[in-house]
Amino acid sequence: SLGVASLLMPAPAQARGPDGIADVAEKVIDAVVNISTSQTVNAKNDDKGGATPQLPPDSPFNEFFEEFFKNRRGGMGDRGNAPRKVNSLGSGFIIDTDGTVVTNNHVIADADEINVILNDGTKIRAELVGRDKKSDLAVLKFTPPEKKLTAVKFGDSDKLRLGEWVI
Repeated sequence: SLGVASLLMPAPAQARGPDGIADVAEKVIDAVVNISTSQTVNAKNDDKGGATPQLPPDSPFNEFFEEFFKNRRGGMGDRGNAPRKVNSLGSGFIIDTDGTVVTNNHVIADADEINVILNDGTKIRAELVGRDKKSDLAVLKFTPPEKKLTAVKFGDSDKLRLGEWVI
């Protein structure tokens, strides 16, 4: 029975994944983009950390957090509750050389402005074309620069075998 078990165990190379990822990455690196977003939030209603944490009155951390949040708001007292810009960064893939990008919906959710940053650092304003919150996908469109873009192709999931690596 020991001989059978050893035949079923994956070899160390198979356990860590395919060796050819670098070759694939090199071919599609120009199709991978950063997605930069900005959003204006009202600090009074900002549930993502705009308010001082609620701690017990006798907590030794009260003084620390009060000082931290006062400094973070620039020491402006109530003016620190003014709307402010929040920036986020995510990633996506060019799926058509006409400037179509797919990314995660959570990357662009509630964004006032969306920019695509190409591998060479070129930053281009993008528009949201569509989104599906359930699958967490979003499609963006930007006007490509004069240089030719690289796009990735979706694979055919019907041709995959159980246990195959997908990149």
